[in-house]
Amino acid sequence: MLTALGLSGVVVFAANADSTVDGTLDYVALGDSYSSGHGASSTYADKTCKRSDSAYPTLFFAKYKADQQPSLSSSIVNRACTGAKIQNVIDDQLEFVTGSVEMVTITIGGNDVDFASVATTCVLNGSATCTQALNEVGPRISALRQPLTDLLASIRAKAPVANIVISGYPKIFATGSCGALAISEDNRDQMRGLQESMNTLIREVAAASNRVQYADPDGLFNTHRVCDTGDRWINQVSDGIAQLDTGAAYHPNANGQAAMADAVFDAATGFTTGPS
Repeated sequence: MLTALGLSGVVVFAANADSTVDGTLDYVALGDSYSSGHGASSTYADKTCKRSDSAYPTLFFAKYKADQQPSLSSSIVNRACTGAKIQNVIDDQLEFVTGSVEMVTITIGGNDVDFASVATTCVLNGSATCTQALNEVGPRISALRQPLTDLLASIRAKAPVANIVISGYPKIFATGSCGALAISEDNRDQMRGLQESMNTLIREVAAASNRVQYADPDGLFNTHRVCDTGDRWINQVSDGIAQLDTGAAYHPNANGQAAMADAVFDAATGFTTGPS
C-alpha cells in the first residue's frame, strides 16, 4: 500500500506494546472539504470531491517525512471529500483504513451541523433570518458528540497502531468592521462563538478517545480571516466567484491549508493523547 517513515513509527507508536511497526508509515487522510482542499486552488485532482494537491494532508505528510525520516520513500491516500458528513466517512472512506495504517488525519463535523448552508443563508438574507439559522446550529453541535466519539472508535478499531489526529476548524470571520459584507457584526460574532463551541467539542472528544491528538489551527489564522485587512487565508465570496466555484467561499486557501498542515504536524509530533 503506502511506504514511508521507519524510525518515526517506532517513536510514535512505541507505547502500543501489542503492536508491531514494520518500518513503514501508511497514511490515510479522511474527512470533509477542509481535508480535501476545496478552495485551495482552482483545479483539482478529483473534481467530484475537490481533492487538491494543496490540501493540508499532502503538505503535512511532506513536512512530517522530512522531519522524521527523509531517507525513505513515502506516499499518501487522501479520501476526504467536500460535503462529507460523519456517515459519508463511515460509508465511503473508512474502508481505506486497515490494520497496516499507522497515521490517520481527519476533519469532520462542519457539514453535520450545516455550517455551509447557514453561511449561505446569512449571505443571501438579512440579519434576522441569519440569527434564526445560527440559533439552530447549537443543538446540532451538542448532538455531534456521540457520533464523533463512535467514529474515532471505529478508526481506532480498524487501525490499532495508528497515530490519529483530528483537526478543529479555523474561525471564518474576524471581529470588527467588515465593510459591505452582508453578514452583520453581531451575526459574525455569533458564528465565531458557534465555531468555538464546535472546536471545544472536537477537542473534548479527542481527549476522551483512545490515543487521539487534537490539532488546533485557529490561532494561526489570527489577522488572516475574512474581514481582516491583511493577507487572507480564508476565501470570501468574491474568491469563490473568481474561481468559478462559489462553494470555495469560506474555505481555507492555499496559505490556509499550509497553516492547517502546521497545526496537524504539531499535534502529530507532540504526542498529546487521550486515555489509552
